[in-house]
Amino acid sequence: MLSFTQQVKTQVESQIKVRDLSNLAVSIAPADFGSWHDARTELMSEAKSGLKARVEAELAAAADEDELKTLRDRFSAEERALEHQIDHEVHSFSAALVVEYNFLSK
Repeated sequence: MLSFTQQVKTQVESQIKVRDLSNLAVSIAPADFGSWHDARTELMSEAKSGLKARVEAELAAAADEDELKTLRDRFSAEERALEHQIDHEVHSFSAALVVEYNFLSK
């Protein structure tokens, strides 16, 4: 024999169509790019343009192979730091989500 609460639950479920929204998902995407990878590539390109110009100028002025190697190592470290900074920058956004759910439909 079913308990009283179980009977009420069964009756309500038979009268009201229940929808399972547990698999509902929301995602965000960059507005100006096709993917997050494209957005990252553009940010990296913009940030590295000044660094590359400076690298070329300093490498051209290098006196010998030792100085050249030192400059390359230093600029590689700067480039990694720049990539790290871009990859870990916190971006904020705000959004509003409006959901209309008519449980009587269907």
